[in-house]
Amino acid sequence: MAVKTTLVLPDIQYPFHDQLVLSKLVQLVKDEQPDAIVQIGDGIDFPQVSRWSKGTAGEYAPTLQKHIDGFKGLLAEFRDAAPKASMLWLEGNHDLRLKDFVRTYAPALGSLRALEVENLFGLDQLGVKYAKGPVRIGTNTYAVHGHESGGYSGTANAWDLKFLKRYGSDSNYIFGHTHQPFLLTRAYGYEGNVKPRFTMNVGSIMDPVAATYVKDGAVNWTMSFGFLRDNGKEMWPELVLMNRRQFWFNGRKY
Repeated sequence: MAVKTTLVLPDIQYPFHDQLVLSKLVQLVKDEQPDAIVQIGDGIDFPQVSRWSKGTAGEYAPTLQKHIDGFKGLLAEFRDAAPKASMLWLEGNHDLRLKDFVRTYAPALGSLRALEVENLFGLDQLGVKYAKGPVRIGTNTYAVHGHESGGYSGTANAWDLKFLKRYGSDSNYIFGHTHQPFLLTRAYGYEGNVKPRFTMNVGSIMDPVAATYVKDGAVNWTMSFGFLRDNGKEMWPELVLMNRRQFWFNGRKY
């Protein structure tokens, strides 16, 4: 039975990503040729239009187009690395910042097709789909960014319960948003007929030093990513943690 493989890229928040880790993930894609690549959301940060930049020098930084071009180039790297893979960019709360800014301060521009994410980043040419979660990405498995369900949960169990209440208990859920990776499992059944399910946070590859709002670079974040193997009946998740920007995958060190 054929097995579909999916690489789940965590929060990147371009341009505050770790470039070395990103280059290693591009190499991983070249080596593994996954069938699908899913970016879990917050691909780009859009700091210029963040509410946190309002009234600061960052609001006037002439870097918005540079950041858009940079993230588009990043997507192109992954496309070049895996020409046949399906690619999905899930909508995250940071990805929404430009739309929110226009809605608040320039609503008349909201109908411009040029400002749609698909057109700003040339997603049709790259073969990248942009969608709002939850999106089914495999057998019994759905991807969300994490902000869709509202509020913020402080523990892995609380996130798991939030998704179960909102979307149902008989599915697997993969998300990002918090930069705190975990893989939490649960199972249902009796007399040996047990169905395993999981909730997985794929973390981030954001450089904490680049996050200037974290004054000393000390954060409870771990660089990581997810990998899925799906035979059409069952799903096998793998959460890959990094140490000092290094990781092992399929017997190879990156």
